[in-house]
Amino acid sequence: MDGDNNQQRVLDFIRAYYEGDSDAALACCADDFDTITYAPIELFPHLGHKHGKAWVSEAIAIQQMRYIERHHDVIFIAADGSRVATMTRAALTKRIDGRVVQIDVAEFFKLRDGLITEHRSFFDSFDLVQQLLGHDLTAGFAATVGGAVHR
Repeated sequence: MDGDNNQQRVLDFIRAYYEGDSDAALACCADDFDTITYAPIELFPHLGHKHGKAWVSEAIAIQQMRYIERHHDVIFIAADGSRVATMTRAALTKRIDGRVVQIDVAEFFKLRDGLITEHRSFFDSFDLVQQLLGHDLTAGFAATVGGAVHR
């Protein structure tokens, strides 16, 4: 039964996060909440490794500042006791130009006493940067990296 409760807690957290409800998202997290989003922090300084619940409100505020609309769909969820994994497809409408960027996010949660204590997140940051810029970077990047890979 704890797995079901943990799964629901994670779903509540994700919903609150994308809806911009800081209070509801914070209510899902333990005080010693620890998060790592694996992304280049030079491009996404609000991501990376953060400790403490304050990050949740900061991340939500940044999303609200950058995106007019945020929609999400949890396309996969699995729970094993205190561990929950999700795949979420998010569509974010950029405030600056109205373009929609779409990302698939893999997230892994650990819970204790019904609250999220650990959060690990992965997404294709290269694809997201291309979408944010509005053009393909593959050819230029491939030319730069080609010499390091092909000998």
